Amino acid sequence: MEFQPTKEQSDIINADLSPHCVIACPGSGKTATAVRRLLEIRTRLQDNRGHIALFSYSNIAVETFRGRYRDLSAGLPAFANRVLIETADAFVASYILRPHGARVMEASRAPFLVTGNEPFLRGARISDGVYPHDISELRIRFLPSRQFEFAVQPPGRAAILVDSGEAKAAIKKVGKMGAYTYELARYWSLLTLAKEQRILQALAKRFPHLLVDEAQDIGPLHGLLISLLSNAGSILSLVGDPNQGIYDFAGADGSFLRDYAQTAGVACLPLSENRRSVRTIVAASNAFAVTKSTPYRAACERTHGAFYLHYDENNIDALVTAFKAILEANKYTSAEAAVLCRSTSTVDKLKGGGDAVGQGATESFALSALARDRAGDIATSFEHATAGLLKLLATPENTLYRDILDASAAGDVKILRRLLWGFVRSCADGLPDTQLPGRNKWHPQLKKRLASLLEEIEAQTSYKRSPTWTNNLTVAKLGDEPLWKTDLAQVDEAVIRVDTVHQAKGEGIAAVLFVARTVELNKLLAGMHTEEGRIGYVAVTRAEDLLIIGVPNTASKKTVKELEGRGVRLWPA
Repeated sequence: MEFQPTKEQSDIINADLSPHCVIACPGSGKTATAVRRLLEIRTRLQDNRGHIALFSYSNIAVETFRGRYRDLSAGLPAFANRVLIETADAFVASYILRPHGARVMEASRAPFLVTGNEPFLRGARISDGVYPHDISELRIRFLPSRQFEFAVQPPGRAAILVDSGEAKAAIKKVGKMGAYTYELARYWSLLTLAKEQRILQALAKRFPHLLVDEAQDIGPLHGLLISLLSNAGSILSLVGDPNQGIYDFAGADGSFLRDYAQTAGVACLPLSENRRSVRTIVAASNAFAVTKSTPYRAACERTHGAFYLHYDENNIDALVTAFKAILEANKYTSAEAAVLCRSTSTVDKLKGGGDAVGQGATESFALSALARDRAGDIATSFEHATAGLLKLLATPENTLYRDILDASAAGDVKILRRLLWGFVRSCADGLPDTQLPGRNKWHPQLKKRLASLLEEIEAQTSYKRSPTWTNNLTVAKLGDEPLWKTDLAQVDEAVIRVDTVHQAKGEGIAAVLFVARTVELNKLLAGMHTEEGRIGYVAVTRAEDLLIIGVPNTASKKTVKELEGRGVRLWPA
């Protein structure tokens, strides 16, 4: 279907070449608008030197933009190719850190990416006053006082401020090795631009226009980097929805986008027509966020709208069963539906996974097995297995994790890679099947088969196992249940997708069940001032035709009444 822009879309695409801020409601076609704005800027600049850069915050979004731009620019003169479409982190690494960062890091080699959990980084752990934390958990903010603030944030927990001297010492130690995490890449890049202004000026000249998609995901360090480029001369335009800022752990709460919209000299334009959801869902979304999006779609023939169902928090499976019955009765297929949850633990329970998957190397191999068996993701499975193997080897090189993942590996690393691939792929002789009971069968098999793998590694390469390798292969935090339990519903062809809200961000889904806990529901009703409220809003706005919110039986009558006041009705029995 040929793209027919609305007046709002046309105003954005054809706007003058000055700073802009586009506040886009869910389902407003911002991707189609942004990619055409990118082409319009490039076309107006013609043969002028420099590239137009478009940043986004996921590889999927970047690939989507690249594909659409390629289609739109086909047959145009060569100047149309002078664009850069990348994730913000890829830009930072490719244009600042890798070519220039080693000087500021005082590293003797080109910087390289790490996860932050590698064994050689254990000496760079940071204490919160009670427990040590891997540098992967370090979070950095730049304060108005022009000082950095450091905190550690374990997964799923609040950030804890740490001593800046200890944090800087750990950062410096890792930096001298040449290693960086994504967070440290932003930190070192800021220091590089501050110390070497010529690099900043060169980047602003090479990229005279910057467009940032999903700008609500801009965190404090990315925001500072983007501001430096803007102040140096790059013309900055942002596109996003501050009500969908759901990455508070990274400091990305939509505040950068909101603040930019109020900046002098920045033209603020709306995308307010929701083309995704039916009228009743748009109305409920507006009521939650206090917005004025307008619906575009006509009502569909099958039952549609915004509803809620009560459920027992100790029996979420019954809620999903009820959702399946609703889908079938109203002519929705399982393939066009999804169950969305706030937490990964709820997702794991609904998918059949257990709560605990061990610690140390055991946890790495358990995650590897789950990625292989549950998600069919052999690449992620191999990454986890590589991390686990490094915990069993004696004095592995600092770059071994990265080298094993590199398909062009040579020598001993190539052999190591081949042996590990074989181990990961085989349930019969290698990494055990996740349907085995964890402590009593899966772990003993893992230990026995790893011993055989290590023997092969020692026979074919110069690598040796650590004398204490079995200490890192503990059964601690490994349950008696299988790592992944399957049931008839899961092997049924009519399986329904179960995912976190974060994983569904940016999508439109015909029928959505949002499994809300009472605290999440109350935050959603309270507005967009908290991350929990915005996560609920993202869940609600994924639905195209049918939205059902799971309301715990423990929710108060006041909460249910407020929900109904937002236009969400009880599903008719």
